[in-house]
Amino acid sequence: MQAADGVGRGESGNTAAVAAVTPNNDAALVGTCELGSATFSGFLATQFLGAFNDNYFKQMVLLTCVALAAAKKAESPDGTAASYFQPLAMFAFALPFVLLSGVGGYLSDRYSKSAVIVLCKVAEIVIMALALVALAIPSVSPESQLLLLIVVLALMGGQSAIFGPSKYGALPELFPVRLLLPVNGAVQMTTFLAIIFGMVCAGVARDQLQGNLWIGSLIAVGIAVVGTLTSLLIQRTPAAAPLMHLKTENLHFPSDVRRLFRDQPAIFQAALVASLFWFLGGVTQPAVNDLGTEVLQLNETRTSLLVAGIGVGIAAGCILAGVVARKFRGSNWVRGAAWCLVVCLIVIAVLSSGACGLPVVRDARDVSVTSSILNAGPIEWGFRLAMVALGVASGAFVVPIQTFLQMAPPTGQKGRLLGSVNLLSWIAIVCSAIYLGVGYYVLALLMGAQNSRFNQSVIFASLALMIVPIALWYRLGERSAVAANH
Repeated sequence: MQAADGVGRGESGNTAAVAAVTPNNDAALVGTCELGSATFSGFLATQFLGAFNDNYFKQMVLLTCVALAAAKKAESPDGTAASYFQPLAMFAFALPFVLLSGVGGYLSDRYSKSAVIVLCKVAEIVIMALALVALAIPSVSPESQLLLLIVVLALMGGQSAIFGPSKYGALPELFPVRLLLPVNGAVQMTTFLAIIFGMVCAGVARDQLQGNLWIGSLIAVGIAVVGTLTSLLIQRTPAAAPLMHLKTENLHFPSDVRRLFRDQPAIFQAALVASLFWFLGGVTQPAVNDLGTEVLQLNETRTSLLVAGIGVGIAAGCILAGVVARKFRGSNWVRGAAWCLVVCLIVIAVLSSGACGLPVVRDARDVSVTSSILNAGPIEWGFRLAMVALGVASGAFVVPIQTFLQMAPPTGQKGRLLGSVNLLSWIAIVCSAIYLGVGYYVLALLMGAQNSRFNQSVIFASLALMIVPIALWYRLGERSAVAANH
């Protein structure tokens, strides 16, 4: 593993200068905020509101894709082309992360992370306003409106790519090391609570507003404004590497991060495992949307409840990890959570196949929110509980890995490392969109597009197989490796 003085080794003149001033910056970069501070409240509120808007709009676009795909399948029985809409939207959302995560990491080190957070929230207002315009344009065909929404979704991905490294990189600069695990648990919990509410509200909005979705988008603009105001509560942080210049390598993996990955394989392995977590998420959300609408024949509110169940579980898993994980060796905890992921995915695959029957609900298309929540049979509740359990395992799985990635690198490299981790994660999500699109196409050719039960079952079973090697062999880096860099 790389030694503590390895930050400046073999660097260019500019980076060496950064390394030379790092000791002075380190004192300023030690977090002092407590859990009851305005910074903590402002940080949680800011990222909660941003995550809500992201997931509200993304789920609304994905459900629009599902509805348009259903219409296309009604016109064309083979339905293969219609299967591409959701993967296309996920690809458009993820691609900006691949292109801009490195830039986000550079900005988070070059400038104050808190300032970058505020500017990103201002950009969110503009992007949500563009979504409002796209939904309010009259006399636009469904295909054209969907294309406009996908373009806005790509802009949202770009904003989030810049926001992510500063959001997570700011935590060690705002809070002391002893609070990082519970703070990360709280951040992940509120993030996925926002995912829950965002996705459920998207389904409710599509069912209740019908052709007036611009009203829901107007609310999203207001939420973006409030999120910008709460970001002003976050304590100002100094720039970690103020002398650093943007280089071509910042568009992908900086040389010092590549060297860090090579010299400290535990960090590289943790980054890869974290990216697998996001690959699973990239496949699961659209797959569950298809499961709810095509296999179970549910309305969009009930379908979003299935997806939101994963978010409920992740929030609980994050709390569990924040409170309990410190009492276990990191590797044992992560591998145990991985085995739980495998079991949950297999259960969902079995339920999706129809082996245990399919839910029979007489008012499955009823758009009443109360009916959507309460009027479910045993099989549908089985799906919901399986989704929650999958989320619990996911949250318990990712929090220790995320905490290790925040603590392990040298101070001057945290932002760039987290930007690179974001890049790996979103490469994984791009791959998940390709995987899902190709998977649907191949399964439709082999089994027929109308055999959706079997096709969905195969998708979930394949995800379980991907987790098995992690459950068997992965070892999370030890705390001694963290100490060596500080």
